[in-house]
Amino acid sequence: MLAQYQQAIEKYRQRVFSFAYYSLRAREDAEDITQEVFIRLWQHWHKVEHDRMGAWLMRVAHNCVVDHVRKHQSDKQRVELHDFVDGTAGVEEAGPESQRFRQQLETAISELTDPYRSIIILRDVQGLSYAEIEQTLNLNQSQVKVYLHRGRRQLRDNQTLRQLARERAIINPEIIPLTESMSGNTNKSNVEGTSHVKQ
Repeated sequence: MLAQYQQAIEKYRQRVFSFAYYSLRAREDAEDITQEVFIRLWQHWHKVEHDRMGAWLMRVAHNCVVDHVRKHQSDKQRVELHDFVDGTAGVEEAGPESQRFRQQLETAISELTDPYRSIIILRDVQGLSYAEIEQTLNLNQSQVKVYLHRGRRQLRDNQTLRQLARERAIINPEIIPLTESMSGNTNKSNVEGTSHVKQ
């Protein structure tokens, strides 16, 4: 059991951590949530369907993030994202314009309300399939697609992002395709432990 548990940590830790970080933009909080998620996995090991462990872990991570946000509504921490995620291929240039756009995009995502924030992170940052998101958030695929569309639209309507996009001339600010600006080629893994199953 211990060996299987350690393998689960190695396989899913980065996915859980990146979800928590993109949601909260605070590294220490993301680390705390990641630790809490895997403590709960240990406590419920015999109850978890191991063929659906990824969805179970992400559902617990989502619930932990929601609880954290509720408890810290007035304490929104902002920290600079370090390169623990490789999944921003469209904005990885070292120039200040690129860094500014990337940071603003991450901030805009973290400021979305749920379920938009969670679905954007799971789909456009981590590259999960609609089926995986459905299992994680207990939504049907139609709801996932609707919320994803609305979340992307909120980001497209973000005036700061639109202005930065115009300045950089990297994307059409009318569309801001997140899969290009955040995760690059969605046919390959951009975060350790994530899946890119296409629908």
